[in-house]
Amino acid sequence: MAKFLIVAIALLFVQCRSAGAANQDCMADYYRTKAPGCVDSVLSQFRQAAAGSKADPSTIIGFLAQLFVVSPEDKQRILNDESSDHVRSVHLVALYRAGLLDDARRFAEKHQLAALLQKLETTRPASLAVVRPSSTPADNDLLIGAYMASGDTAFIQRILENFSGADDGMASDAMRMGYMNSKFGPNLTPKGREENVMARAGCAKYQCKTDPAKFLRVLTLSSAFWALQSLAQGDDGIKKTFAGFFSRDTRLKNLLAAEQATFENYLTALAVAAAFKPDHASPTEVDPTYTSMSKAAAAYENLEPASNVFAPIEAFTKSGKPPK
Repeated sequence: MAKFLIVAIALLFVQCRSAGAANQDCMADYYRTKAPGCVDSVLSQFRQAAAGSKADPSTIIGFLAQLFVVSPEDKQRILNDESSDHVRSVHLVALYRAGLLDDARRFAEKHQLAALLQKLETTRPASLAVVRPSSTPADNDLLIGAYMASGDTAFIQRILENFSGADDGMASDAMRMGYMNSKFGPNLTPKGREENVMARAGCAKYQCKTDPAKFLRVLTLSSAFWALQSLAQGDDGIKKTFAGFFSRDTRLKNLLAAEQATFENYLTALAVAAAFKPDHASPTEVDPTYTSMSKAAAAYENLEPASNVFAPIEAFTKSGKPPK
């Protein structure tokens, strides 16, 4: 069970990276450029990847759902031109999430998608107009896709509001996992460190086996933090919304500043530990600096309080020696 959860976490972060990867094509700039042929290009890429891809399509569903709402002309052309059964199923979900239920029923009847429509009508996923991410990471991507189609920062604001209801520990841990994802990838593991320590620590801390919704809330927050920071590098709307959200909330502003500093200390601990790493070719006494810095790094990876990371780093930087 534990191994399965670690794999699931890694897969989740890989899938969440699809929102960041969208920055490589015209979809991320669509609301600014309205580039002719962009939507067709996006759908062509998706069509080619669809057969063997296991990536969650939530970003493109959100993009299409918003496009269907604001541009009936594009909606009709896109629906009429599609020949792929897999992509038609995505179109149906987009129509449903757009709240265009009559269109969804007509489309399902025309293309023999009654089973999928029945599933949607049974599960009743929230329409794009009311989605507010909580414990479903795919909701982040859905709203990011809608933002790409419209440039409406209200979609980004809704993603960030998930932090407002999270307690200090959960918000901080989500930021920490987001920083690790940004720097080291979906395994949250630097080269040379034990694999998946942070994922296991998060699973244990948030009782993922007995309370999966709570742990999924942390992952939803973390994937939002990573994706929006990544996209903000090339999008002023996201950048300003992200910065403004945290600057207006004193509690979250302080938590963010603390996690930024703690992450920098973690990187310092890794660098110092690497410099003092013993030479295994000639077994000797292990340098206490290496031991101390490794312990500080492990504290960070195990989601321990910032003080457990700061203390040995501060002692080293002040004296050049590790604490006794």
